[in-house]
Amino acid sequence: MKKRIFLLFLPILSMSSEDISIYGFGTIGLTYQNNENIIYESNWRMDRGTDGDISLQNDSKFGLQLDWQLKQNLAFTIQGSVDSAGATLEWANLKYDFDDSFNIKIGQMRFPTAMYSDILKVSYSYDWVRLPEDVYGILPLTSYQGAEINYQAIYNDVEYHIKLYGGNAKDTMVGSKDIGDYDIELKHTFGINLSVILDDLELYTGFTRTNITITNDRINSYFDALYRSSNLSDEQKSILYRYDPRDKNTKYISIGFKYNYDELYLLGEYVDIDMNNIISDNYAWYLSTGYHIGKFTPNITYSKVTGRSNFKEKTGDTQIDTDLQEMAKRTLTSQQHITLGVRYDIKENIALKAQYDHIKESSDGRGISIHKEEPYKPTDINLFSLSMDFVF
Repeated sequence: MKKRIFLLFLPILSMSSEDISIYGFGTIGLTYQNNENIIYESNWRMDRGTDGDISLQNDSKFGLQLDWQLKQNLAFTIQGSVDSAGATLEWANLKYDFDDSFNIKIGQMRFPTAMYSDILKVSYSYDWVRLPEDVYGILPLTSYQGAEINYQAIYNDVEYHIKLYGGNAKDTMVGSKDIGDYDIELKHTFGINLSVILDDLELYTGFTRTNITITNDRINSYFDALYRSSNLSDEQKSILYRYDPRDKNTKYISIGFKYNYDELYLLGEYVDIDMNNIISDNYAWYLSTGYHIGKFTPNITYSKVTGRSNFKEKTGDTQIDTDLQEMAKRTLTSQQHITLGVRYDIKENIALKAQYDHIKESSDGRGISIHKEEPYKPTDINLFSLSMDFVF
């Protein structure tokens, strides 16, 4: 079976020293959907996508990574990328290897919250044009600043990878015109991941706990005004505080697997996020299969995300309860997604991909990447994508 490249790139350059290497990755991607009343955005940091036209903005990107071996056991890595949302620092960390099995990293790293988190933007490493958005589109942030401990071992022909991590993170999510953008900050984050590999089967599970603060001028002003109100009892204000999206404990779990059988593979992931505030919870999953036929890999994926409203306890004030219910409803996410795609490997480091996506919103919530004017109505869209991915 043809093996996919999951560990990032091929070195191309030594900068006056054998200890420094530079790697690169990128995508030239075209997307098209024919509904001019809808904007499709594949990234929640974007403020522009495709609305009835052909767009380069959804998937096109370029990135570089520098690895510097400072000492025998000490290395520095920095990685950055540029896409339509702007420039992003992905990694900037020091790694110390105690031995071949045990290392620690300090600095900025990827949130290891799903199977493909470490290679999130390296599209060459997977067969889709983009990762299944129903799962990867609901994860709060992609990078954090802190520390990470990694341990790996082989026991009775089973390979184990354990990761412990913790730290802080912040970023801005592009919001609707009437609500505005959201600043997201994670503090006191702690997580643990376990991967097990046995022959052609890989299993993954992870748990993350964090303290989240979502800042939005309109939403925060609403809660602050009610806290100052003399017409509300302490009990009512206590209920309001439970819904306030600032300084709340949040948990999410993830489970995944991949199984290879000759030229066929089957993989899937499940993610569940418990927000513990007025922002609705989400759970999502996908199941994907593909078959390697020479340089071609046709694949099919089904995915779904479902929201759970956190508006359960009423304050007793009719207007406030109506506002809270509407606020919770606006954050409900619900959509189904069918993807048909094919990958063609031109060379060892270049791949062409074509993909068709049918996205169906539910009356129980909004789509992750479908944006339109109010009043809200469920919509189906057909999305066509072409991309060329490369690493060097």
